[in-house]
Amino acid sequence: MAYVIDTNVLLSGNVEDILKKYEVIIPSVVLREIENLERKKGDRALQFEVRRAKRAINKYLEDGLVRVDFSDYKNAIDDFEEDYADNIILSYALENNHALITNDILMKLKAKGLEIEVVSGNEKDEGEKYDGFVTEVASKEELIEIYKDRCTNIYNLLINQYALILDKQTAKILDVLKWDGEILISLGDRKGDLVDKFSTLHLGTFRTKDVYQLMAVDSIRSNQVTMIRGKAGSGKSLIALSVALQLMEKDGYKLVLFCNPTPSKDAQELGFRKGDTFEKLMQSSVGVMMKSKLGGEEAITRLIAKDMLDILPFSDLRGYDTGEQKTVIWIVESQNLTVPLLKLGLQRVTESAKVIIDGDDNAQVDRDIYENDNGMKRVSEVLRGNEIYGEVELQNVWRSRLAELVELM
Repeated sequence: MAYVIDTNVLLSGNVEDILKKYEVIIPSVVLREIENLERKKGDRALQFEVRRAKRAINKYLEDGLVRVDFSDYKNAIDDFEEDYADNIILSYALENNHALITNDILMKLKAKGLEIEVVSGNEKDEGEKYDGFVTEVASKEELIEIYKDRCTNIYNLLINQYALILDKQTAKILDVLKWDGEILISLGDRKGDLVDKFSTLHLGTFRTKDVYQLMAVDSIRSNQVTMIRGKAGSGKSLIALSVALQLMEKDGYKLVLFCNPTPSKDAQELGFRKGDTFEKLMQSSVGVMMKSKLGGEEAITRLIAKDMLDILPFSDLRGYDTGEQKTVIWIVESQNLTVPLLKLGLQRVTESAKVIIDGDDNAQVDRDIYENDNGMKRVSEVLRGNEIYGEVELQNVWRSRLAELVELM
């Protein structure tokens, strides 16, 4: 059977899995919606989804796995608004005896009423990469109905998974919802703004730059363990350090870094370095990162002297634990950890500690051993859906226009 695909599925993170799994037909009305969304240049998150959809369509068209119907169909269903895109898609599926793939709750209800077979675009293939969120489309009226029944997990989210809700008509972000196992929680503030802003003595003012950073901040605050994935320049380290410093200054936490200093892939190692463990760490990539964020080695030394900060290499972890002291464990550059190493780090954690795991296991793995035995990937597979765990993959590069462009290399 052929499946008509809805626009919201093409904008979801698992679009390629859907196109591989089903015999998909894309009607002209869906292409027009994608084209209209492409014109909304101000929304970087949306443009990312549009580019991903276009690449997937082009790839599977060339492979002959996807068909496009360029016919100009009209809605032929009585009592359904004639020019509304969703109704045209439903009419097309009904007229041609096709099934429907959609994430739209209202579309699913209409399709079932018309006896059209419906498949959810949220279906996950085993082993699919997990982003920690899904992208959904709803009207403002439908979102109001969702707010009225927050105890219903309408998007079939895992515990601590987020739903990014886009306006069905404008594709603007309406809200970000999180399923905590009992209710859907909105990340919007009292005014409905999707932003988090706070200050720390050491870093000054921090403000989330997009909804993905907002999800990451929320996860660190509300979960014991948070994994933050993202490309170079996406804000992983700044988010982790900013929230950790806020927890230190407001709630008396101590920050402890676990690190496994690894030279960048293809970079020449400098050989033996003089000094004790601390001096060697300050010369490593981890030390360079911390000095750039905190203002130099003297600032780091002061925090260590005040027992507010420790930096521990994985080689020194066995026998260590966080004890009863409130501690933020920040495991940096976790893409360069094997499963046994990351397991060793997590086994040091007591109930009074929070854990931030950051890294980029897609593009910044620096040794072949970590490609085949990757701790980040295994932690995600084991902990996702657990009440203590949250995960977010950041989608945008904010360091500079150059940093964003070189991701294409």
